[in-house]
Amino acid sequence: MLITAESLHVVVTVAKSKSFAAAAKQLHRVPTAVSYTVHKLERSLGVQLFERRGATLALTEVGKYVLDRGELILDELEDLRFAATRIAAGFEAELRLSLNNIVSVMPLLALIRQSERLFPQTEIRVQIDVHNGVWDALLEKRADIAIGAPNQVINDAGLVFESMAQLSWDFAISPDHPLARAKEPLSSASLRKYPAVCVTDTSVRLEPKVAWRLRGQKALTAPDFLHKIYMQVAGLGIGFLPRQICRPYVERGQLVTRTVLEPKQDTPLFLAWRGEPQGKCFNWWLQALREPAMKASWTSLEL
Repeated sequence: MLITAESLHVVVTVAKSKSFAAAAKQLHRVPTAVSYTVHKLERSLGVQLFERRGATLALTEVGKYVLDRGELILDELEDLRFAATRIAAGFEAELRLSLNNIVSVMPLLALIRQSERLFPQTEIRVQIDVHNGVWDALLEKRADIAIGAPNQVINDAGLVFESMAQLSWDFAISPDHPLARAKEPLSSASLRKYPAVCVTDTSVRLEPKVAWRLRGQKALTAPDFLHKIYMQVAGLGIGFLPRQICRPYVERGQLVTRTVLEPKQDTPLFLAWRGEPQGKCFNWWLQALREPAMKASWTSLEL
């Protein structure tokens, strides 16, 4: 005998009501039909699920295990039924977002909270990408929406994108770094003497990009901008940081900014997505991300 959802439901009901008669009332069946289902399952498994204690039924040890697992299975089956119905109605099973590591993750948290309430069956998958890796995630179909894609590095007819914000940069170093006491503006020759902290581009298809490094300058490689900050706070290297990321560390005295002869130009950031028709959760996210206030929020908060 296969363990069916029906037989599990009967076992759970009997276990909670502690008698075949009480379970039968809840299930709208006769007591003999309920006891038959339980005994048939016991014979099939070769175990005893219940034992009589006076006028009531009590679970055996194996019965307790079957009850615990059975309730989980029934819950999962109900979730499966609900999700399948919703997906058939145009709600996606998952939505994948690529987030540029130079923008704040904080606005994303509020959107995920709303999305969980509106689209409980859709899994939200967030990946952090660096430099051209944000565009690459769309091209390689590893993401459905890209948030903060830098510059306009591709011209693909299948992608749609629009401006999000302009990201400004500050040259930031540890207050204990030798350049913190050097005369400003700092020349490239003086900067070249110290390692540049660079972040690894996550691009696979597109050519990886190095955001800032002078010719002949030694590089220290970090996996993302958060670790780049830690390395610069520790005085291990130098480099430019997004202004909104840099500001709190400057206010706390962990970093100082200095002017340089060749500053880093502002970086335009884009919201990008593939142009083919999408599902309801995708459309909700896209509408929310295109709101002017939302676009501005990604570059106004600390990571």
